[in-house]
Amino acid sequence: MCGIFGIVYRDGRTVPNEELLRETGRLLGHRGPDSLGVHRAEGIGLVHTRLSLVDLSSRSDRPFWDENGRFALVYNGEIYNYREIRAELEQRGVAFRTSSDTEVLLNGLVEYGLDALLPRLEGMFAFGLWDAEQRSLTLVRDRFGIKPLSFYEDERLLVFASEIKAIRPWVALEPDPQMASAFLAGFGGSTRIRSFFRDVSILSPGTIRESHFGQRPHERCFRSIGDFWDPDEHDRLTAMGPTQSIDQLEGLLLASVEKHLIADAPVGALCSGGLDSSLIMAMASRSHTNLAIFHADVVGPESESDAARMLAKHLRLDMKSVEVRDEDFCEQLPAALWHYEYPFAYHPNSIPFLRVSRLVRESGVKAILSGEGADECFLGYREIPFEDLRQRYRAAISGLRELVHRIPLLGKEIWPAEVGFGSLVQGMEQNFETVLDREQIEQRIRESGSMVSPRDYRSLGWLGYHLRTLLHRNDALGMAASVEARFPYLDHPVVRRAVNLPHRYKIRPSPTVLDKAHPFLRDKWILRRVADRYLPRSLSRRRKRGFPVNAYERMTVAPELFRRGFVADLYRLSDPALRHLLSASGPAFKVRLLMLEGWGQLFFRDVKEPSLVTAVRSHTAIAPIAN
Repeated sequence: MCGIFGIVYRDGRTVPNEELLRETGRLLGHRGPDSLGVHRAEGIGLVHTRLSLVDLSSRSDRPFWDENGRFALVYNGEIYNYREIRAELEQRGVAFRTSSDTEVLLNGLVEYGLDALLPRLEGMFAFGLWDAEQRSLTLVRDRFGIKPLSFYEDERLLVFASEIKAIRPWVALEPDPQMASAFLAGFGGSTRIRSFFRDVSILSPGTIRESHFGQRPHERCFRSIGDFWDPDEHDRLTAMGPTQSIDQLEGLLLASVEKHLIADAPVGALCSGGLDSSLIMAMASRSHTNLAIFHADVVGPESESDAARMLAKHLRLDMKSVEVRDEDFCEQLPAALWHYEYPFAYHPNSIPFLRVSRLVRESGVKAILSGEGADECFLGYREIPFEDLRQRYRAAISGLRELVHRIPLLGKEIWPAEVGFGSLVQGMEQNFETVLDREQIEQRIRESGSMVSPRDYRSLGWLGYHLRTLLHRNDALGMAASVEARFPYLDHPVVRRAVNLPHRYKIRPSPTVLDKAHPFLRDKWILRRVADRYLPRSLSRRRKRGFPVNAYERMTVAPELFRRGFVADLYRLSDPALRHLLSASGPAFKVRLLMLEGWGQLFFRDVKEPSLVTAVRSHTAIAPIAN
């Protein structure tokens, strides 16, 4: 929706440089091309670039001040239940001068306070609240981490921003070698606490961070993913019949889609041809005439354009499509890295997402509905159905090892004990992000007193780190084209229902399922039953495929790309050491090196995108798809 930035000088007297504030606005301009707001005073500077979706008038531009001039809000996101909160505030005598959710958020914070209001908000948000009287700054991020917020602080200043690149005019950024090593070792990228930039932190989802003049900052969690677990709700849904469960889920999804269509500017939808986005489009098209739909056609034998066209024909909607070819994975890589702000080998489908986002914006649409979150809520990933079997296998192997170790003298010689130093070091580099996710969920289950199998709360695990990486991709590359992504499956009532549904409503035996990934098991069973009411069976029962992206798997990278480059400098590699690294690296690792090199060139060597495009095009090749 927007780009936000703030700087607070700890001396309380320094006035931020106006030219630098406007340069910061330029760096965030793609996030909010409709207006630029700047505020500067002693000790404080605020910048807001606006993508206007609700109340398009200038009266809703930001930074937004309360009527007394004490509080200023810079806010990025959408509050979908803002109308209900506004009605309550009006009953309490609060007057409004706009029809925006921004004013509702600010007045709600002033009237109710953080702790009372934040748990009630349904939507996505990251904001900074400045209290000019107390000279305090409060930073907040939604519980899923849909909207980004990073910050840097030292003894002189505190800076926060939607994107780390906006901090560059104020702070000399440096790479974090440990995060770079974690990425090369297979990590998908940090989504909280630690960024790829030294001393730049990522505010954790569901967190409040308060900084008062002359005091140490304080952080606390106001909501976590584990809070969706409710043992009473789980028991109630377990006792419910299938038809009633399907009916109620349909009602929740319809209500969510309706909320996510709220806007005073055009809203469209992404059309992949898969179940999740198809159901969202079908529901949206019933109340939203002439819904604009968009498709990224990754050209090749796995193209999903036929399924997307079938859906468009069924819904009688015009679909706009952009072709994504192998050369795009080279030529669009620098732009994707610049907006992603860290190497992204974990999601190579970022390139098609960037291309289709640009198509959306060129078509005059500012926001799009996405099917993200359905696979996490309803267990749609192909590896999930056999997770119980894999866990039993690992437990059996562990038990067998313990038995062998009991053999006197020879036990540990026959089967040496595993030494976990390597995994611990990797965990330290990653800040144990995924491990702590799991521990937090298990702690929530214990506190609830639930006596359930891990399969019953498996959705909670997928709604953590994995989902956050996808949401970062969608936000970074959608906003690169000034397009906001919205996620109806992450509406709080929908997630609460999905998390507490019994496992049998998500994965169910079916003799007609011939998917080689999990034969005779139907994934997302209840969601498919809802979709049967809106879609042809060929779409509602279609197996998950995801973006058919394999260009990077077919890519070769020439050693010349890395000579006297960023990676060599970061690790202080001599020429012989660099030659050894590249000769010992396989194609997949060289692609990771390419991603890291490109990121470093853009952010720390000030190489411009066109120059990096030329370098990548000159030193990479993508093999044709084998017939």
